[in-house]
Amino acid sequence: MEPSYVLPEVGDHAPSFEVETEKGLLHFPEYTAGSWCIFFAHPANFTSAWTMFSAFLAMKERWLNERNTKVLALANESLRQNNQWADKARRYIGIYLKAPVIEDLDFRIAKQFGLASGRRPQAGCDRLALIIDPFGIIRMIIHRPLPNIESALLEIEMELDRLQGAPPPPPPQPASFHVPELSDVIDNHYKTDPAYFTKKKIHPN
Repeated sequence: MEPSYVLPEVGDHAPSFEVETEKGLLHFPEYTAGSWCIFFAHPANFTSAWTMFSAFLAMKERWLNERNTKVLALANESLRQNNQWADKARRYIGIYLKAPVIEDLDFRIAKQFGLASGRRPQAGCDRLALIIDPFGIIRMIIHRPLPNIESALLEIEMELDRLQGAPPPPPPQPASFHVPELSDVIDNHYKTDPAYFTKKKIHPN
């Protein structure tokens, strides 16, 4: 009989698991103990979401390190048979990724967290990402469907800053307009140019 799962919500402890990855055996939450964690549902390879997701991880690696944040990705597609995510990201879009990817072909971990990844839909799995704090508590959940993955990645970035107490970005300044000096001001009044009218002969009927 297949076990039933009660999905964790914000404020709950993230479920624990042990799994073999391409980078070795991974124990969760021991792997991220003392660090923040962004747990992504890995998009299907060669999709626009996969490209943007990979670019985000590569570009934000230093940013994440500065914020004591580790990244995990959950894949429902096989990582073997020359289908390694990091290798394909390097060869096809020139991005080097270091985040471990969890192969979850039987959806065991996906069902524990409600994470949806790849091209194979699974009932009850509609979550794109979770932010988990250093104590293993889920602090944010992003659900699918999304208007676009770019807005979701931006939301994760802003929320991580907020949760970690980073100062908010300065508010946008109102636009300033440069008014050139007017040399044609006489007695505090603008000097106007004379009006010109076209001259046209009017022929009598």
